[in-house]
Amino acid sequence: MAKSPALALHTSLFLIFFGFGIAGCGGSMTGSSRQMQSLTVTPASADAQAFPGGKVQFAVMGTFNVAPLTVVSPSVLWSIGSPFGPPPNMPAASVDSNGLAQCNGFVGTTIVEATAPTEPEIPLLGMTPTTNTVSGKAQLICP
Repeated sequence: MAKSPALALHTSLFLIFFGFGIAGCGGSMTGSSRQMQSLTVTPASADAQAFPGGKVQFAVMGTFNVAPLTVVSPSVLWSIGSPFGPPPNMPAASVDSNGLAQCNGFVGTTIVEATAPTEPEIPLLGMTPTTNTVSGKAQLICP
């Protein structure tokens, strides 16, 4: 028996919408509901004078919403902030991509910050100003 055009259209629309409904279940567009909730930077405060060569190795731990709940050393972008430091054109310290920080002749306290996207599938270099991120901070005391 031949289907009417109207029945064929309705059947097709039903299958399309049903497919979208199935695809939409389970969270984000990437299919993952795993999200980073927070970052903890250690040590929380460090006096560079107490470390060999004045270089402080910072580490980071990420906390997620689903198991495994914690991840040691997730991929992060490291940066220096200076709320207590010198003017913005004079960096108080530097930090490399592995979290190794050192003072740059500045005396005072500065902030070492680790930032990562909440969606673990987003590469660090793929982050934009509208990317949801989490960050963790620590103090670096420069003698």
